[in-house]
Amino acid sequence: MARARDPVMKYGQVELATEQDIMLANTLHEYVNKHILVGNVRQNLDGGFHRDEELAEATFNEVVLGLTRLGCGRAGFPEKYGGLGPNSFVTYNIMQEELARGDIGISSYFGVNSWAFLPALMTNNKATLQRYAPMFCRDEIHHAAFEMTEPAGGCNMEDRCQRGHTIQTRAELIDGHWVINGQKIWASNTGNSEFYSTVCTTDPGKGDEGICIISVPKDTPGISFGKPEEKMGFIYTDRNASMYFDNAKVAEEYCTGRPGGEGARVFHRMLAARFCDGIKGVGAAQACLEIVEDYTKDRFIVGKPVRERAYFAAKIGEMAMKIRAARAYSLYVAGKFDHPEIYGEVVSTAQIGESSAAKVFATSTAIEVILGCIELMGSYGYSVDYHLERYLRDIIIVHLWMGGAQLGMLESAQTEYPFKPW
Repeated sequence: MARARDPVMKYGQVELATEQDIMLANTLHEYVNKHILVGNVRQNLDGGFHRDEELAEATFNEVVLGLTRLGCGRAGFPEKYGGLGPNSFVTYNIMQEELARGDIGISSYFGVNSWAFLPALMTNNKATLQRYAPMFCRDEIHHAAFEMTEPAGGCNMEDRCQRGHTIQTRAELIDGHWVINGQKIWASNTGNSEFYSTVCTTDPGKGDEGICIISVPKDTPGISFGKPEEKMGFIYTDRNASMYFDNAKVAEEYCTGRPGGEGARVFHRMLAARFCDGIKGVGAAQACLEIVEDYTKDRFIVGKPVRERAYFAAKIGEMAMKIRAARAYSLYVAGKFDHPEIYGEVVSTAQIGESSAAKVFATSTAIEVILGCIELMGSYGYSVDYHLERYLRDIIIVHLWMGGAQLGMLESAQTEYPFKPW
């Protein structure tokens, strides 16, 4: 069921979408309708019921290549490398929602690549950008990874209050090279990436002062990988595995966030924008609502379409209301991040609180809505053919990653309003 985009919106001083954003949304909306929400594409991205890896890979490559040709892969990269130039948080969120409406894993593919390049973009690290950015701006499929989480502390390092003290992967600068030792777990695209943007420390005792971020090329001696994790969702659209560093030697110029404060500033700014994950839940919930609306128009209770019966109509209306609220909040926070001159630095307590709140609210709403859609469709909602179970399996990990919902709620409680938000 096609959904018309909301018109250009503003909330106080925050512009929630421009006319160009609406054009982008409509273009992606049409592509998703024609190339993902047809036949068994969504099911095939998961390898079908019998988990056919070759089928999944072929389907993924076909969908991603089409979106890459539309320009999704070049978004955010500087024009001198073949990119489309920097884009706003609002634009990025609109793109992510439309892609997630088709498949959360597809939206994550483009998100993860952008995420891995952020340190190099923020520090203008020419070694990384000149070598890899032109490659990712071509109409080709490439992968990059951001290696962060570790076995001992899990997502502890994503809690800014711990100030880098839990990072165990060590980097030592010796004769113009960074020598890295340690282990990372769960990063997307581990084992099949062109480079690995890796969070390290020169000394855990130094906390934030010891944090450094290094781009590790795929051909670096001393790196190895574990087998891919077997998961509830993201079966083939995202590869997660352990990564091991055994005296891995990387040229000094690949450091995209140096110890002494720069690495910490880059890392905390990246974590601050966690609201960008919440919009994936909005897209997934919207897709499931559209499935239910279509399903209930052709099912009848005593001669009347199910969706016209009072209880079902009210339930559908309630879910639509919650989706709109989650979308509006996500775009509102994106607009605030686009204007730090008005709302404060993105690493401020107020901005981080808003970001965490938006992410937790959107993903929690998505889980609630998808479960509600399954309930309205009964046994068919539980079946593979209607895709609801796929959206549910995929959104749960989005709800959990970046420190988990509990950390997000704790940070949300710290939100401050040093000004009126309207």
